[in-house]
Amino acid sequence: MNVNSWFEVEDPEEGEDPWNFNEAELAFLEALRARADGWQVPPTPDLVTLTEDESALLVSICLIDEARHVILREWAVHFHGTHVRAGKVRDQVYNLHESPESGFFMATGTVEELAVRCADWFEHVLSRPVDRCEWPREGGGGGYVTCWEFADTGEALAGDGTTDGSPPAYRLQVRP
Repeated sequence: MNVNSWFEVEDPEEGEDPWNFNEAELAFLEALRARADGWQVPPTPDLVTLTEDESALLVSICLIDEARHVILREWAVHFHGTHVRAGKVRDQVYNLHESPESGFFMATGTVEELAVRCADWFEHVLSRPVDRCEWPREGGGGGYVTCWEFADTGEALAGDGTTDGSPPAYRLQVRP
């Protein structure tokens, strides 16, 4: 059983206003948490807040390489009461990549329907295996070029250099 407490609302920092989530946002979070209770995935950081312009509830997950302390990628849902926008995060204020090729989607429905759709989507992302691939740096200077990818498709998540296209010298599982 997953022991992660998914999508908990953190208390605001001292001096900040308390969160003022509306009834629909609280119901969405409750339904999302209920669905997440059954997940059989390794825990990962998540966030519950409002979008920068406070027009939507923002719920996000983040894949990390714990051994390297590297954030690989983030995904978020913007809940607007009767509809959601969801996809890969593209910047520090949680704007989304809005192309279907990047996994972006919009959906309308009841709070419960939207929570189920988003929970299933988050679970799908979190269920995918992640590998760290390493190639020795050219020139013999030591170190490695590193790339993280979904192991099931080879889709790149993050990286710190370019490779010559050859197979990696090392492939290590980061998430099963």
